[in-house]
Amino acid sequence: MSEDEILAPTLRDIADAAGVSVASVSKVLNNRGGVSDESRRRILGLAEQLGYQGNRSARSLQKAGVDGAVLIIPAEAYSNSQFYEGVVQSIIAEAAANSLKLDVRLTSHADGRVIAELDELLAARPGAVMAVGMDDPAVIDRLVDSKLPAVLVNGMDRTMRLDCVLPDNWSAGWLATRRLLSAGHRRIVHVASRHRLSMQRRLEGFKMALEEAGIAFDPDRHLIDLLQMKVELPQAQRAIRQALQDGRLDGVTAFFCATDVVALSVMQGLQSEGVRVPDDVSVIGIDDISIATHSRPPLTTIRIDRGELGRLGVQSLMRRIAEPEASVLRVNIGVRLIERATIGQLLHGG
Repeated sequence: MSEDEILAPTLRDIADAAGVSVASVSKVLNNRGGVSDESRRRILGLAEQLGYQGNRSARSLQKAGVDGAVLIIPAEAYSNSQFYEGVVQSIIAEAAANSLKLDVRLTSHADGRVIAELDELLAARPGAVMAVGMDDPAVIDRLVDSKLPAVLVNGMDRTMRLDCVLPDNWSAGWLATRRLLSAGHRRIVHVASRHRLSMQRRLEGFKMALEEAGIAFDPDRHLIDLLQMKVELPQAQRAIRQALQDGRLDGVTAFFCATDVVALSVMQGLQSEGVRVPDDVSVIGIDDISIATHSRPPLTTIRIDRGELGRLGVQSLMRRIAEPEASVLRVNIGVRLIERATIGQLLHGG
């Protein structure tokens, strides 16, 4: 790499100098709309002043013959979860910083439709593909067969044929359960929907934490499977009220919920039946979505860095475009416990 390349200004340098977003700089330098005339003049002036010639990412894309990528995300996942908004926004910003044009497509989640829609997208031969929140084996097979540079974000390819960037879901489940165990809880129920590998990995972390504490996992005692009960994630309160009425939760002192949305719904179900959090039972979730700080009480959770998921997803795709034969990478992003107010300390084991 030459000294000129090391010192060459980037889109971020121009954005910082102009006091605008990286996306705005990208729009101006690619002659697209959506930026005021005043900002456009300032950006172009600074680009000339700083000697911007197009960054290394743009040159790499040009060399590979790739001018853009299609970003695919299931419409249902995007519309039903605050989680994915942060991931997608980060992908868009990082793509702009790397001069990678994005064509965002929502796909169906209905059986069979997602494959038909994916086949249609791949037939148009996009330069590259980012699939967000997708890890169905049939989808992975299609992406591999296309021979296009492709990366899974918040998804995992167990066959290790595609690059993946995802949170360490196993550790998230283990950490959440360990937190409850450390507070003295022994009768812990995991509330989840095992519809994706990410949820299964969180369950595996839960099981391991129990086993390390000398507690044998029993699905009848330790698991409420929303998928089996045909209950949608945001409606977990229905499953909790039913379980309370059936006596399934007698003696239970804590709930580990697979997502914050599930945790908030579980809390509402408990509170509607007169069960107090954390005085009577404790609750912990995963994701740390924005509304978790505004529940009553504020939710203790495991934070997933959604911005980092998006950034590393784009960077992985840029690497795959530049080095098609490079080894497949699976990047597990670390997670972190966020203490709030939904875990109570038991004086004696529950």
